[in-house]
Amino acid sequence: MNTHAQRLSLPLRLTAVALCATAAVGLSATSASAATPAQPALTAQDHAITDVPGLVNGRELNAVTGLNGQTLNAPRLIRSESLDKISTAGAQTLASEYKVDLVIDLRTPGQVAAKPDVPIPGAQSVNISMFGADGDYSDDTAMYHDLVDKGYVDAATPGPMISAYSQILHLLATHAGGTVLIHCSHGMDRTGTVVDMLDHILGVSESDILHDYLLSNTQLGVTWATADLLQGTFESDVATKYSGMDSYLSKTIGVTSQDIAALRNRFLVSNDASASAITIGGVSVPLDSAATDAGASVTLASPSLAPTDVQVVTGNADATSTVTVSGQKVDVTVTAPDGVTTKHYGITVAKPVIAIAQGDSLTAGATVTVTGSGFTPGAVYQIVVHSTPTVIGQATAGSDGTITASAVLPADLEAGSHTVFLADSTGNAVSDPLTVTVGAAASTTDAGTGAAASLAGPSVATGGTLVEQPSAWPAVSLGALGLALLAAVALVYRRTRSKLER
Repeated sequence: MNTHAQRLSLPLRLTAVALCATAAVGLSATSASAATPAQPALTAQDHAITDVPGLVNGRELNAVTGLNGQTLNAPRLIRSESLDKISTAGAQTLASEYKVDLVIDLRTPGQVAAKPDVPIPGAQSVNISMFGADGDYSDDTAMYHDLVDKGYVDAATPGPMISAYSQILHLLATHAGGTVLIHCSHGMDRTGTVVDMLDHILGVSESDILHDYLLSNTQLGVTWATADLLQGTFESDVATKYSGMDSYLSKTIGVTSQDIAALRNRFLVSNDASASAITIGGVSVPLDSAATDAGASVTLASPSLAPTDVQVVTGNADATSTVTVSGQKVDVTVTAPDGVTTKHYGITVAKPVIAIAQGDSLTAGATVTVTGSGFTPGAVYQIVVHSTPTVIGQATAGSDGTITASAVLPADLEAGSHTVFLADSTGNAVSDPLTVTVGAAASTTDAGTGAAASLAGPSVATGGTLVEQPSAWPAVSLGALGLALLAAVALVYRRTRSKLER
């Protein structure tokens, strides 16, 4: 950091800020609200901390867009100046409201001894001095050159700066608790380069990195932080001496791929709104089709659908899902952990279709074979013919969900159009109805006389009324009478002829 001759001590700085604010009351609204490029205005994405007395340059990670469209997880890290001026109540707020359980102090041992932090209840404190024993600089540019690699010789002699970066980033990657608070003396330079590296790992744009860096000017009321220092000196040295930030992080600092993955997992809010599995009544839904405008179609042997029949597993464990059901239509909406990104899945649920091997033109009393697929393996279903619903058989689904079963149509089933379907144990249809035409039986036998009678159909036309055919007995009687008369005539003729011949 700079000497006190160049940078005001924090109390004097706060006094100066207050005096400037007081003087600004008498100025015009235009001049009072004008923000210089070095002091960017806070935006909705910038989470400045204003409820901790004594903390001036405190803010959470700015919730900007990072890698693959994900958002930085702002509450996971706070950057600030030293904590020597916060009140006991402020320290409690950091513990209870901001969930700070780890403080990383980047100051030299002498700076820590001169201005010790007010402890945060329940938080661990780790001191990692980036400058080693000496942290006073009379020139900002020289300081930013040293912020790249002070003391570095080679991998065996990395010096205090490279060693500090390695420890800090590994600690951030492996911390599994609450919020980390990282600070130096003013929360600008050492803290600024650490956050710069973290932001690069998280995929933050250069403009957003610079904006966050310059916000220290805004909160402290100074113009010490500049693009020339962060980008023109620090990042330029990294690019020319170490072939860019990625190479610098991996080859010089030694950040592993596991560390990078852990940092991204911890400090990025996922925009993953995908489902890894959707099942309806145990039937898997093809996700690629369901995500299209046309949606997917599945077959399910169920009398009706409810949201509880739909199970959704999200690609990210922190994502949420909602299910709506309208008739046989199911809509699943997955919302990513970022609370903004959503993905929709549409599914049409069809009932299984059955068929009768003998075709759709049948005879009352006939034995039929019912087949179908898409049923619940092992489930037992009733085979129902619907006129007055009558159970005519049972079918048990095989392990592949297919059924093949025999059933007998009632002998007294009226001729005409009927439906056949499979039903659950309560009689509710679980398959699409199959329309069949039933003709009259070929013949039936009258129990009393043994005479044949037939049903005239179809039942739709006759109502199933038994229609008797004309009796044969009148014709038989007339025939017999005729034969008797002929016999009588023949007898008279023979007797008459006999008398004449005498």
